[in-house]
Amino acid sequence: MADADQPSIDDELAAIAAVAATGDLDAAHRRAVALADTYRDDRRAQVAAAGACDRLGRAREAVGYYAAAWQLGGPVGAARPGFLLGYGAALRAVGRHDDSIAILGQAALEHPDHAALRAFLALSLHAAGHATLALATMLDAGLDAAPQAFAPHRRELTRCLRELQDVAMADPAQPA
Repeated sequence: MADADQPSIDDELAAIAAVAATGDLDAAHRRAVALADTYRDDRRAQVAAAGACDRLGRAREAVGYYAAAWQLGGPVGAARPGFLLGYGAALRAVGRHDDSIAILGQAALEHPDHAALRAFLALSLHAAGHATLALATMLDAGLDAAPQAFAPHRRELTRCLRELQDVAMADPAQPA
């Protein structure tokens, strides 16, 4: 617990966000990592550090903070899809494709209307060598995200999607 003279975790999270908003991502990163190291049992601090690492392209470092936040239950509510997307993308970036697919697959089940989650799942599937399933996943996300753009060709694209899904599911090497 913080002393009366020290800022609360909420104050520090707000200060980190304010620093990041100025564009000083290095300073925001330093503060977020210090906060996460001080408040190891606070998922908000771990999420802040993961995001700060991500914004600097430090996926390997971010994965550690994402994992800590995940062990603490991860964020809930509106922040959860973005957290899961960031965690899955960071796992993919460091070559942990199966873990990325597991996180993003769960995220897609929890948030079926979140097309970006499915798009990142498709990227992870592709990185893991599951090209057919990746294409099917990306096509499905696109058809859902922009139905008007595909309206004149929706019937044919939906047929192709089902065909891709059938081929992918017939391949025993595809993830479940």
